[in-house]
Amino acid sequence: MKHKIKGDFTSWNSTIYDFNYKMRTIKEDEDIELHINSYGGDVFLGIDLCNTLRAHKGHVTVVVPGIIASAASIGAMGADTIKAYSNSQVMVHNAWTIVAGNAKQLRKAANDLDSIGESVLASYTHRVDKATMKKLLDEETYLSAAKAKELGLIDEIIDSAEIEEVESEIFSNKAKEFNNSIAASSSTVEGNKELMNEINNLKSQVADLTTKINNSKEEPEEAPTQKVAAKRKGFFF
Repeated sequence: MKHKIKGDFTSWNSTIYDFNYKMRTIKEDEDIELHINSYGGDVFLGIDLCNTLRAHKGHVTVVVPGIIASAASIGAMGADTIKAYSNSQVMVHNAWTIVAGNAKQLRKAANDLDSIGESVLASYTHRVDKATMKKLLDEETYLSAAKAKELGLIDEIIDSAEIEEVESEIFSNKAKEFNNSIAASSSTVEGNKELMNEINNLKSQVADLTTKINNSKEEPEEAPTQKVAAKRKGFFF
């Protein structure tokens, strides 16, 4: 069975709902290939996905085409094999919440987060030792695919520059920031090739126009300038 989870880990995410529906119908030993691209969301949905994948008898492979962050990285930990593209990212951090109330309620919220933090930590420690993982969580760490593999959070790097934007409602600012960063990094090589081709074409056209100007005194002086400007506008925009 192949499936893709994208966007936030929320109860109304249709890709998570569809995955849970498919899990009711597949064979108990059927292999699963699950692509996850998410900034995370509800920690308990992440833990639920992690344990669902762990309990499945077939081989489970998680593929990361963009990023697994927060609850999404917890969910991915349930896989037997985790693969990530060379320009993908893994982000881990401690659980957090928004709370309001009196002093007693605030202290309780902090205690609850400590308890949840133990569950979060336990989700990773079959792959990374406890001390190292706790440090990564405390520092809210972004990891390249290479670093994640070095630590043991993923198993394999797919040597390809696949780019996929992250869909997110909850973490919209981080999603835009990440999408911009992967677009910039992945376009370096291809973009430079295209840019050089465009520049060479533009130089050739300018040279042709210059020759025509020199050979034809009757042509208005502003005409070549307008033609070049039009071409430059198309190139830059």
